Amino acid sequence: MGSARDDYLQRLITQAAEALRRLRTRLGTGESVESVRADADAAIGTLLGPQREMLERLDAWSAINLLGDTARAGAWVDLLELQADTRDAQGDTTRANGLRQRVTALRAQLAALPVTDT
Repeated sequence: MGSARDDYLQRLITQAAEALRRLRTRLGTGESVESVRADADAAIGTLLGPQREMLERLDAWSAINLLGDTARAGAWVDLLELQADTRDAQGDTTRANGLRQRVTALRAQLAALPVTDT
């Protein structure tokens, strides 16, 4: 059973990484920033599933530890950083800065976790 779950999580992480690459490209080519942000939001929803709302409300330490998978958490943080970039591109520096603070806190917690072979 664990193997099926691991395979599922790996597919989610791979999809998130592919989405991030595509979205970064789209943002760089001048595509609608709102469209890129909406698609990043959808990718986060897929990656986190029903835990999303709870994870977004938790402090960084709790969110990272509850998520329990460093690769999945890293993909989430990368997508959040993309969302901050879209906010910057629209001149919404207040929201961009809030997202960047969250990204920084989450990355710090990820860095503090022990390295595991997966």
